[in-house]
Amino acid sequence: MIWIAIVMTWQPMVHRVIDREFTSEQACWNYYEGGVGKSKFGTQVLDHQGNKPGKGFHFGPDHLEYPIRLYHGKDGGMLIWLTCDIKGRYEGL
Repeated sequence: MIWIAIVMTWQPMVHRVIDREFTSEQACWNYYEGGVGKSKFGTQVLDHQGNKPGKGFHFGPDHLEYPIRLYHGKDGGMLIWLTCDIKGRYEGL
């Protein structure tokens, strides 16, 4: 099964692109947690306690093990959503 990282923005309308392919959801999560997410998308949005959302943070579809992550954008002005999902669910991208 192939997993993909999907980047979503809303300026001026919803725009979704596949950033990269992975062999698992965990590999996708780990890739962006290792600093790549911040360098590509800006500062990550933290939870209400000032921590990065972890695996137990429930913001995303029920079929995913890891939550959707949000970034402030490199310029701080555009919210960027990042999720990892099964490639077959997004054939149109």
